[in-house]
Amino acid sequence: MKQRIKNVANVQVGVYAQASEIANTIYIQVGDYSSDRELSDGIKPSIEIEGRRQGLFLNTGNLLFAAKGSNNFCAIFRELYCPAVASSSFLTLRIKDKSAVLPEYLCWYINLDTTLKYLQSEAMGTGIPSISKATLEELEIPIPPIEKQRTIAEIVRLQVETQRLQKEITAKRQQLIEYKLKNAIENE
Repeated sequence: MKQRIKNVANVQVGVYAQASEIANTIYIQVGDYSSDRELSDGIKPSIEIEGRRQGLFLNTGNLLFAAKGSNNFCAIFRELYCPAVASSSFLTLRIKDKSAVLPEYLCWYINLDTTLKYLQSEAMGTGIPSISKATLEELEIPIPPIEKQRTIAEIVRLQVETQRLQKEITAKRQQLIEYKLKNAIENE
């Protein structure tokens, strides 16, 4: 069964805000994510959000889609030590029924090369291309049974973990080679 994103998630445009001396909220920007789509550890509150705007706070399981620029990606938000909002570079997806669509599955599907290429082909603007809220909302996605979504999410998680371990092994191997070469020079 295929559904449009607007039928499975509420899509919201991120917030435009300026830094505040009285900061109580983390302002998540595209640059706060690594190339592995992981949120940096060191981000701190930089803006103040009060009153009605508190409805913009992100919740665990919300998806952040980087809609501006040429580095488009989707990431799952995990709760932080204080409230957070997405910058205007993001579109936030709040899944309506997590018993029907898993955030991990939807994030994976949006991050597929074919999906991103389609969305990029629909982007507007010459200087800084931007994927509109309407374009994302109209994207059709297949919705398999929840068990199949769980299986896909687990395979993706294992793939990411494998890639992380491979990078770690490569770095350790490089350190070992440098250590041995340095020792070979010093022990002559």
